[in-house]
Amino acid sequence: MKTNLKHIILSKLNERKAIMDKELINSLKKDNYDFSLKELNFALLELEIGGLILTRWSGKDKRRIELIEKKGRGIEWE
Repeated sequence: MKTNLKHIILSKLNERKAIMDKELINSLKKDNYDFSLKELNFALLELEIGGLILTRWSGKDKRRIELIEKKGRGIEWE
């Protein structure tokens, strides 16, 4: 069974609160998760639209991905 990439990203962000995109990719590959860049970008887009993360450009080709913490509740899983 393939694990949902969005849940994996959220678990990584729960550990660090913010991560650069290259670090996230390396961490996912190190843990042997199989994904394409297109799948990763789509998962990040869905998480951002859902209000769970914020992505910001940090330089020409780097993105900073941050977990948005809501007061009074934890992360809502689908």
